[in-house]
Amino acid sequence: MTTYLEVTLRTKLLVGFFGLFFISYIIYLLYKKRLTESFALGWIFITIAAVSSVIFHSLLRYIALFSGVRQGALAILLYGFIFIFAMLIIFSIRISALTLQNKKMAQIIGFLEMKINRLESAPPDK
Repeated sequence: MTTYLEVTLRTKLLVGFFGLFFISYIIYLLYKKRLTESFALGWIFITIAAVSSVIFHSLLRYIALFSGVRQGALAILLYGFIFIFAMLIIFSIRISALTLQNKKMAQIIGFLEMKINRLESAPPDK
């Protein structure tokens, strides 16, 4: 017989409050342009999924059964690890693209400085 953790009303309210706080903070970061829309949508989706799995406990049971996990909390942990690895891959891709962009910009700046130095050292035309 499988056992599931029951979620109390206090826990549901607490998780709901923190979920709303987190979503409002994400919207604030989006408004201040410190977070891009693509990342904001991902974080909002994950927050809504996590909060709904705690508030609607039967959803958590179905997720656990779908995953083959005996307890809902372990299913959340499993999907949390999957989410973290996905975010690490996304950040690695972004960092790699920014590294290549910085390298290309440094080469362009070096080329432009070389041209400026050549033009400054050339004799003036009369």
